[in-house]
Amino acid sequence: MIYIASEWRTHLDEIEVEMHIIAGLAFGYKAKPEDNINEWLPDKPKVRRVIRRVSSTFWFSREVMQYTPDCVVIMPENVRDRLKQKLRTLCDLYNIEIRS
Repeated sequence: MIYIASEWRTHLDEIEVEMHIIAGLAFGYKAKPEDNINEWLPDKPKVRRVIRRVSSTFWFSREVMQYTPDCVVIMPENVRDRLKQKLRTLCDLYNIEIRS
């Protein structure tokens, strides 16, 4: 066993993600304890803006994908890009042509 002189963390590291929830899903959305911001966008009717802390982008992506197309990840860009790549791969698997 090796002793490491450092402070024990009680929680996992987290990042903030912003998503927009659209239409009927926006009206039915129930706030979660990890939501920092949960508000209606004044310039976009029927769009709810949620900023949430997540500790696993893998599980967050799985949660969001079940609600497409009514949930769009806005930031961070690397999480958004990863979801876009998953959608492109899905389109390829189903022989759906997309514009680049």
